[in-house]
Amino acid sequence: MCLTLSHHLFSLSCLLLSLLLLTNRSWASPWESPPVPEGFAFPPPPDAAQNATLEYMDPSLPPLLLPGQSPKCSLLVLQQDFADTVGAPPATANYAPPPDCPAPWSRVVLELSASASDLQKDRIAAIWVDGAEILRTTTPFPMSPGVFWRVRKDVTRYTALLRRTSADGTGGGIISMMLENSNATYPGVYSVNVSLHFYRGALCDSAATRPADEIKEAKLESVLAAHPTIKGIYRKPADLIIPISKCDGRSGFWFPVQNETDIQSATVVVPNNTYRAVLEVYVSHHGDDEYWYANPLRSNGPQRARDGLESSKANGGFRQVVATIDGRYAGSAVPFPVIYPGSVNPFFWAPVAAIGAYDHPSYDLDLTPFVGQLIDGKPHKFGLTVRDSQPYWLVSANLHLWLDAWSDSVEGALVRYKVPPLRLSRQADWKETEGKSEIEGQVIIRFSGWVSSSKGNITTSVRHKIKFKSHIEAEEKGEVTNVEMENKARTNIRIERDDVVIGRVLVDTEAPFNMMTMSSNGGGGSRFHKTKLHHMLEETRSVAENKMASFSTIADRQESEGSVLMQEGVAMWGSGDTKSTYKFRDDKACYLRTVNMVGGKVKEDEETASCGAVVAW
Repeated sequence: MCLTLSHHLFSLSCLLLSLLLLTNRSWASPWESPPVPEGFAFPPPPDAAQNATLEYMDPSLPPLLLPGQSPKCSLLVLQQDFADTVGAPPATANYAPPPDCPAPWSRVVLELSASASDLQKDRIAAIWVDGAEILRTTTPFPMSPGVFWRVRKDVTRYTALLRRTSADGTGGGIISMMLENSNATYPGVYSVNVSLHFYRGALCDSAATRPADEIKEAKLESVLAAHPTIKGIYRKPADLIIPISKCDGRSGFWFPVQNETDIQSATVVVPNNTYRAVLEVYVSHHGDDEYWYANPLRSNGPQRARDGLESSKANGGFRQVVATIDGRYAGSAVPFPVIYPGSVNPFFWAPVAAIGAYDHPSYDLDLTPFVGQLIDGKPHKFGLTVRDSQPYWLVSANLHLWLDAWSDSVEGALVRYKVPPLRLSRQADWKETEGKSEIEGQVIIRFSGWVSSSKGNITTSVRHKIKFKSHIEAEEKGEVTNVEMENKARTNIRIERDDVVIGRVLVDTEAPFNMMTMSSNGGGGSRFHKTKLHHMLEETRSVAENKMASFSTIADRQESEGSVLMQEGVAMWGSGDTKSTYKFRDDKACYLRTVNMVGGKVKEDEETASCGAVVAW
């Protein structure tokens, strides 16, 4: 996941020598830079305050609750220091649901609170319950001692895992966390606490029914009637969750995927009384594909790798996560390009995290049309791979199943299966290190199937559209690069009973990405990069069921600009400014938070629950 760093910690003398070399040279066009830029150095000098603390933050919306509402009970389920854990199995702890507040719960919130004792690299991590993943995350890229952060995630959808007990009503399952850290180069130890907070009763109330002064005094995120992580495709938590993951878990429960022919799979027997199914897929990109979104397509000219920003195989900036059932296509998604805290320019993400870095998005594939084929009592193979991938990706999935409590078995059949191939137009024109490449394509997938249960004979139709475009251009002998990506998806789910539409779910997702980098020789074998970055994730959901309708939109946008000096993959020094704007709106309320970070310091952090204050972008 991380940038390839050198295998020794640069001493203060090396840092001073590099700076001395830089001050004795002239900066090359196309820009001029002062010999010592503003910002903070990495590593810090030995006399830096060892007890200094800095909170790294994710400026997205936390789980919503009533003002002053406390959890019915809380459990510290795992506590661990991750030092030299490379090659070690995940940290584990026994879990049992809290006896003083058993299910049902109105909400369950996972809280990961962590700190780094000293300098360290960013690390990929995950938390599983009995092999089912409930959080994919990364650590920050600590540039000073005393860094701490917190991740809060609504995990109510995993209630089926969290309420599980043994036959005697006591034991539960196993909580596991994987975080491979090394102290061979950097001394930082990650100390992690994982807690679960269980809530009963009403979740929240509407801002529309509360006085303005009360809204002003209350915690602003508490006045919303819903939370974006409560996704319409689930409607309510599943009755059973089956992990599609590695069985032993000795090296984590995620599957490593090396290329698109590497299809990882798990065999599952689906209960005969299943009437709904959703596959939730987790994925993250590493190694040669850490920068897949900036990977050019080359048809001619020499391959040139620079500072890890180009992969070993220049096959273009397109990837597609594909799920199969018994070798047959069952759904896919173009992954959101999560930027890790040590990627592009580490100074962009200190102390504000990139979109999705602390809570990686998962991808929901409605498999209900396939239920009729899955309830035959036979084992079925669920496969996962990544199209056009290079080593390596980490993938896993959770199969959410809804069971008919009034029947031991149901009936069903797949009646429509239209899966044309996603054909990509690939064009490339390169001469040495200059040129451009484009990849674009779109496809519409349609599934339809019926299930007859105690709820009636219900037909579920799924229409999924993907539209993708990647444009990568290099000029000035490869010293100026521009990356543009457009990724749009629309999923339309229609639910019918007796030829009458009783429900609809519409999900629109858009993830534009633009990055321009100007590079020059930094002296002493180093490279100087100046980068402008625009990144955004926008998602709109509308749900209609039983004459009730609701909608919600999320728009998470970041604008970053700054420079960094890289030597042997190490960020010697640099600076970065990042402005994050997060907006959530539903049919009752609105939430807007703006965080403006300049040179590693938060200059502005404002939030509002007034929709009137939201200016259209």
